[in-house]
Amino acid sequence: MEIYYEDHGKGFPILLLHGNQENRKIYDRLIGDLENQYRLIAIDTRYHGKSIKSGEVSLNQFALDVKNVADELHLKAYDVIGFSDGANIALTLAGMDERMKSMILLSPNSTPKGIKAIYRIGMISQLILLPIFMIYNKKARRMFKLTQFMLKEPHFDYDYLHSLKIPALLMSGENDMIKASDIRFIGESLPYCVSHVMENSSHFLLEDAYNNVLKEIRGFLYASHQN
Repeated sequence: MEIYYEDHGKGFPILLLHGNQENRKIYDRLIGDLENQYRLIAIDTRYHGKSIKSGEVSLNQFALDVKNVADELHLKAYDVIGFSDGANIALTLAGMDERMKSMILLSPNSTPKGIKAIYRIGMISQLILLPIFMIYNKKARRMFKLTQFMLKEPHFDYDYLHSLKIPALLMSGENDMIKASDIRFIGESLPYCVSHVMENSSHFLLEDAYNNVLKEIRGFLYASHQN
């Protein structure tokens, strides 16, 4: 198995996608709170966690990997919850797989310039320093690739986002590393999107504003599955 995942609970399947240089474990608490109602499939993105550490580093490849997991599990329909780069993967996947019925996006960005300048400067500094360690350290080589990736992708324009005709819940932090203007652009471009800004929260909503995030997720999922 190239892409590692863990399957929890029963019910309508929801794929859980973590952020850059994280792994599936960021969703442990959420899984505990939702597994009695939903089937939660927590995935380690390529180059992360227990998944393969080779191949292309791109949103397209990461989305294809997730699609392949859905194929392997014979899912006929599913939702996605994605955080940061995981939200960007969700936005990419939504354009290639009609089985996705709704998506919950935690602090995505439409372009690398959607990341506030101070954080982009920090990433560039990492790229300058990491080569010192890359000769003998595999983790440093992965970090270099994944940091470089954040400065290259995504590139979601209005036409693409507007073409995604599925319900979306968009959440971000009041003090997010993503520019408020970029979050607004995504929310206004998606045709069926509800947006919420979490007060006193940073980029890391699942830590800073967990109870409020859980409440919004529960409400959105409940509304999405009323047929």
